[in-house]
Amino acid sequence: MVPSLWKIIALVLICAHTIRCALWKDNVFYNNVNASYAYSYKPTQDMDDSSMFRQARRSAASDACTTNEGTSGTCLSRFNCMRQGGIPKGYCSTYGVCCETNLQCGQVSSSKRIIIKNPVQLPTVCQYVITPYSSNVCQLLIEFEQFELNQPTNDATLGTSTCGDRFLVGDFTLCGENSGQHIYLPYDVAAGATQVTLEFSFPTKWAQSSWNLIVTQLECPQPKKRFGASSMVMPFMGQTNLQDLRKIFSAKHSDWELLAPPGCSQYFRQPTGTIKSFGDIYYMENLHYTICIRPLPGPSVIEYTVNKFSLSSEQTDSFYDENCHPLILTDGRQNDYLMIWNAMFKDDATMQPTYFCGQALSAGQELVATAPYQMYFNSDDQWSSVETGFSISYRVKSAIS
Repeated sequence: MVPSLWKIIALVLICAHTIRCALWKDNVFYNNVNASYAYSYKPTQDMDDSSMFRQARRSAASDACTTNEGTSGTCLSRFNCMRQGGIPKGYCSTYGVCCETNLQCGQVSSSKRIIIKNPVQLPTVCQYVITPYSSNVCQLLIEFEQFELNQPTNDATLGTSTCGDRFLVGDFTLCGENSGQHIYLPYDVAAGATQVTLEFSFPTKWAQSSWNLIVTQLECPQPKKRFGASSMVMPFMGQTNLQDLRKIFSAKHSDWELLAPPGCSQYFRQPTGTIKSFGDIYYMENLHYTICIRPLPGPSVIEYTVNKFSLSSEQTDSFYDENCHPLILTDGRQNDYLMIWNAMFKDDATMQPTYFCGQALSAGQELVATAPYQMYFNSDDQWSSVETGFSISYRVKSAIS
């Protein structure tokens, strides 16, 4: 048998083994996951969260790495790193390099994981355009490793707060200090979404402006497909180079562990953490977004501990429910509030408000709540000096003692 024939037989065997493994993984994954709603997933007795993620396809979480200089990078093949204009700085995975990339102002990227850093010289406007990585992309996760713009301009006479230098994406307009924050955006490519634009605008060109964002295109699990005979035969036919073959045999992405429940603009995946309003001195005006926290498998409860809380309020002595969010809203009425689902005061279970505003909560106070673990923050277009925002720590724990 000629050597070339041996090579063909070996390649066919590799293809068959790869497809069998992919089918097995798909069956394990899709038989245990309700792909339509990540928040409601309950693992079976034979599969905990960590095992499910190991058996799922390769995810965006496994793409993150730290370069040998301590900065954030993306685990890629050396070829893909160089093709994206990146610089290999260390190694990751089995054959990958930790690639440091930086999307420049005015550039377009369809990469899975995109790192965006401020330029040395600030332009008047800096736009970054994200186009689909694949047809499975359904959400965009923007992580603010570093984010510092000029503080908003506040006018006590007019009662307004305006971002001069600002960042715009989706329904968010942000300025000031927001390092450590994150935003989820819907990006349903299958439904026709074509691109997302991130824009920085600098009318004041504040010299200390800086940012380091990580933008990840998250892919939803797709319905299980059955392979027919035609798809099993020689899937490598027509591929002309090694890079095409690598694409065939590489595991596809499914970002189950990173996906936020539908409608959540922030999603906290760890059992403990701290939730803060956007803006370090004063919170942003005209924000309306939902905050979600991942539950534990099985029965659980959540405990909130207030670090700080100060919102505006129409009333001066009552800061709950209808005093924060009236059924009939009149012009000029203060309408800033934080809604906490199913909340009650830990030291007084008879106190079960849903809407909080003004000085409703003080440092050290504790709340408990049952699932779903969600908050909703609303701020109007009026400003007052008491609008310093909130910081609330949380802990999700099992309800089974």
